[in-house]
Amino acid sequence: MPSSLPVPRPAVPASAVPAAPEWPLVTERLRLRPVALADAEAFLGWRSRAEVVRFMYQPPWDLPTAQAKLSTWSTAPFEEVGDVLVLAIEADGGVVGEAMLKWAAGARQAELGYALHPDVSGRGLATEAARATLELAFTTYGFHRVFARIDEENAASVRVAERLGMRPEAHLLENDQRDGVWSNEVVYALLDREHTGLA
Repeated sequence: MPSSLPVPRPAVPASAVPAAPEWPLVTERLRLRPVALADAEAFLGWRSRAEVVRFMYQPPWDLPTAQAKLSTWSTAPFEEVGDVLVLAIEADGGVVGEAMLKWAAGARQAELGYALHPDVSGRGLATEAARATLELAFTTYGFHRVFARIDEENAASVRVAERLGMRPEAHLLENDQRDGVWSNEVVYALLDREHTGLA
């Protein structure tokens, strides 16, 4: 009689994991690199602000939280499903934001995230950083599809996704709670061949 137990998914073979990128990634105005523990205080510049983290569905950080998170992120691998790569965004000699790639479930899928200090908003830096992170995802890591999950009230992040050429794929109703109230989420995505067409 056949077993009813699920068949385990094979791990990603080491040969399928691309070589580490060369850091930093450099754009017209920015440098992106993996976070370091020394970035903890800079991250508090936006992660401690309720108006920023409310769209991340988490409470504001304090310094011990920042140090613990950055310690974990700065030493974490990026080799298989569930791994997260967090990048510090540098501009004008300081760390002004973060970009994130999460290795998502499914064949060659990744999630994109980004957040910047409110003091540098309105300059197009989020779009510039997210575009560089998409390039990393498709060109270096070879992902097939990259998506962003955004609270529908986060108009600034929606505009970034649209500037990147990402397509709206889903509108999820009351799928999570923000500030104790049900909230809606939109999903934007881009395929590798669409990214190539935008280049």
